[in-house]
Amino acid sequence: MAQIELVHLSKVYYGNDVAAVRDLNLDVAEGEFMVLVGPSGCGKTTALRMIAGLEEISSGEIHIGGKVVNDLAPRDRDIAMVFQNYALYPHKSVYENLAFGLRMRKVPKAEQKQRVEEIARILGLGEMLQRRPAQLSGGQRQRVAMGRAIVREPKAFLMDEPLSNLDAKLRVQMRAEIARIQQALKVTTVYVTHDQVEAMTMGHRVAVMRDGELQQVDTPQRLYDAPANLFVASFVGSPPMNLFEAAVERDNGRLVCRIGQTELELPADLAAERPSLQNYAGRRVAVGIRPEDVREASGWDGARLRGRILLVESLGSEQLVHIEIAATPLERSDLIDTAAQPPGPSLGVEDHERAVTLLGRFDRHLLLAPGEAVEVAIDPRLLHFFDLETGVAIPLVDVPVAAEVAR
Repeated sequence: MAQIELVHLSKVYYGNDVAAVRDLNLDVAEGEFMVLVGPSGCGKTTALRMIAGLEEISSGEIHIGGKVVNDLAPRDRDIAMVFQNYALYPHKSVYENLAFGLRMRKVPKAEQKQRVEEIARILGLGEMLQRRPAQLSGGQRQRVAMGRAIVREPKAFLMDEPLSNLDAKLRVQMRAEIARIQQALKVTTVYVTHDQVEAMTMGHRVAVMRDGELQQVDTPQRLYDAPANLFVASFVGSPPMNLFEAAVERDNGRLVCRIGQTELELPADLAAERPSLQNYAGRRVAVGIRPEDVREASGWDGARLRGRILLVESLGSEQLVHIEIAATPLERSDLIDTAAQPPGPSLGVEDHERAVTLLGRFDRHLLLAPGEAVEVAIDPRLLHFFDLETGVAIPLVDVPVAAEVAR
């Protein structure tokens, strides 16, 4: 095992002066499963390739096991990489693919056989050792690619979107398999994916990247509960967070949040948790609410948002309900594409510029249909608040946002 530390790491492609990675600082502890996640082109694979030594560094340092490895060749870094396309030798058997790295390191044949057979047993490949890659399914090929990395017993694993070529069901199985193997081996792992569900289910910690910059790094639950900026809020979560504009106002000593024509009183405990929210009185802010926190308003004593149902998606165990409400859309370039979609055709709100589609996760037993009027309950304590200009979260008192957010 080895700690991996990236210190002010940057990659600029000279000629067009494109910065693929900008001043990346990241510390991966021994035995940790760190996931780099972000949309296509955010720099995560470039960062991984720099760690592996496959991409030249423009500036900064890479430490593996406390040693600066900037000038070391890939083979001398004692790391193993699992690629998206498996990178197996098609003319070699599964056994030969698994043993190849050991043979290159001149490991004795008896030890090669013992290690290969042990890894094949762990990965369920014991009966396939004499097959060629063309005779294997996608999931089996991926297990061979992982086995080839594991059998070497390297200091660290680097995985570049290893599941992206698999079908949905197999991806779920394989991500559980990878997480199980990593926990058993306790090998430092850096895993790259664009799939935030993969990132949230597999990583001990997750580093969210955008345009070559680190946006936030934390545990999956903290990323979900306390996104550091609008980009992270719109990226983490499936379905994504509802985001729109609102106004914070002071009314007879009360602090209220006005969404369209609806006024939500912000309770004293919420104001105490977010003391800087007081400074936004009289200003507009960005507000977010998770779909699971949008509830049908029956029996709710607080303020209600009124809207009209656009679409009901039945998922069996629950319903995803798209509701048009009167509010100001949030139009910013730092939102992930899915959260920045304009609302669909208006069914109830006449001023299209004030129409927002609110997504709610509702109980499957509720009888809901497109075109119906509906009232939803929003608990103000579950709202997320962001500065409208910077996109940075208005923090809870215990969240050191400045240290976690790439400005």
